[in-house]
Amino acid sequence: MPLEIREVMGKKELEAFIRLPIGLYRGVPQWVPPVWSDERAFHDPAKNPAYQTAEAVRFLAWRSGGPTGRVMGIVQQRMNERWRIRNARFTLLECPDEPETCAALLGAVEGWARGRGMETVTGPHGFSDQNCQGMLISGFEHRATIETFYNLPYLPRLVEACGYEKDFDYRVFRVPIPSAPPSLYSKVKERLERQGFVLVEFTRRRQLLAYLDDFVRIYNDTFAEIYGFVSLTPEEGRKLISDYLPVLDPRFVKFIYKLPAGEAGRRVVPDSDEVAAFVIGIPDMTAGIQAAGGRLYPFGFMKIMAAQKRTEQLDLLIAGVKRAYRNRGLAAMFAVGLVRDANAAGFTYADTHQELEFNTKVQAEMLRFGAREYKRMRVYRKEVVPGGLARYKRAFAERGPADPL
Repeated sequence: MPLEIREVMGKKELEAFIRLPIGLYRGVPQWVPPVWSDERAFHDPAKNPAYQTAEAVRFLAWRSGGPTGRVMGIVQQRMNERWRIRNARFTLLECPDEPETCAALLGAVEGWARGRGMETVTGPHGFSDQNCQGMLISGFEHRATIETFYNLPYLPRLVEACGYEKDFDYRVFRVPIPSAPPSLYSKVKERLERQGFVLVEFTRRRQLLAYLDDFVRIYNDTFAEIYGFVSLTPEEGRKLISDYLPVLDPRFVKFIYKLPAGEAGRRVVPDSDEVAAFVIGIPDMTAGIQAAGGRLYPFGFMKIMAAQKRTEQLDLLIAGVKRAYRNRGLAAMFAVGLVRDANAAGFTYADTHQELEFNTKVQAEMLRFGAREYKRMRVYRKEVVPGGLARYKRAFAERGPADPL
């Protein structure tokens, strides 16, 4: 039967788009379904503030009367303006091991991108760095972690056959958690405290709400120079925290503040004092999402919470230090608290989430703890207008790599 590519129109086709991976990954134990309510909210402009500054399109591949593949295209205006490029993104690419289907889906995004004046297409990328990104190219034997894609081994081959080349890789490390932090770290923490740095820790989720605006500020400052960064708006920051708040363990959310000279030792005042660094970790919940089939109700949420209590894995979602305070040892200050609390919670190792391959300082800190790379994910790029790729490369070469620690 001939292949047909159609833009997604209406709620019925959108639901088919969202649920298409179920058939492709049936029987694949490493695949973790999305939380379906979150996935629907991602595609709803009324619930996802990213649509305020971005445009998106979805395509389904149809054969024999049913959908067989999908892809989403995005033009992220804030990212293009920030880096002075004309780039579109693809994401949520899924199809069988069929070169024709993959080529047709990506071709649809490329045509859509050209029609909007774009010169290059990169992906997989979502609206921002807080969406899933990168295509798995090694580590297929391991279960997906939260906010990362899982794909079967043939998909990178199909994408490369369509003319896409490596843009950059993300490395994912597994880090054994020591019984105690290195003694040097405790000494660094004491020195920083004398200089007015304060480690803020939490015991209840609701305490985090007072620090939401500071999170958005430090996030945008920390990653401003990172390759392809898209800043968070206050609305996006609030949504991000509200989405994660029910499953956050407050022990693994930590901030560092810098108090003015002569005021060391007093309590931090959020929204007033200067936030210098942050880290967010979360107990791995993917086994619970699998057990719940991606459904929160009626009992899915309890399965997710139970999985978080049983897991031995801590997922380090994100961390960063304000540019003015890098190379001062603030990561060591975090490590003291994280190692203490991880041992108390029974964790034996941490997943580092995604680290840009050229963020060498971050990786050096992990290797100090015996980390090993166990997954790698790739972002691809392709020129869709002559000369576009050269301009794209030049935009990022002028900045060079940056490191959030």
